Amino acid sequence: MEKKIPKLTVQLLTAIAMTLALVMVVENYFSIRISETLQVQFTFIPNTILGAIAGPVWAAIFAAISDPVFVLFSGQTVLFTWILIEAVSAFIYGWFFYRKSLDTKNKADWLYVAGVVVLIQVVISFIMTPIALHFHFGTPWIALYSSRLIKAIFEIPLRIVVTMLVLPSLQKIPELAKLMGIK
Repeated sequence: MEKKIPKLTVQLLTAIAMTLALVMVVENYFSIRISETLQVQFTFIPNTILGAIAGPVWAAIFAAISDPVFVLFSGQTVLFTWILIEAVSAFIYGWFFYRKSLDTKNKADWLYVAGVVVLIQVVISFIMTPIALHFHFGTPWIALYSSRLIKAIFEIPLRIVVTMLVLPSLQKIPELAKLMGIK
């Protein structure tokens, strides 16, 4: 696990802060609310970058710290379950993308990213989020899962393609590649 925890340097803290700021911008201005319990968010892009540069532990910690701050800025109520969901999501991104070199020309990398995206969808979108929504708001299970299944059909391919366009491109920048643990 020690290989998955980078040393917390000023450069890494700065990159984390910039990525978290990007999460806030994307969440506030590039999210599409379909209903009270379903929205399409593009925060997976900065969250993937956060995991790739910070590793699983730091990504989870900073996601957990930043989530209540972002929620308070938006005027919503802070719920512990959302903090936990954000932390788990960031941990998964960090676990699979920190120190992982990706190449758009490599079919195995596409399959790897597809596996991570499906894992995130199962753990976050189909297990943790519906449980939180059901217990906090009493949303019926059938409403939660039927809408999420339809959303996932469109969202999974989008996330795979965007991740494979963004991460390999960022890994070509020497300073970011170093932060991502890639030689």
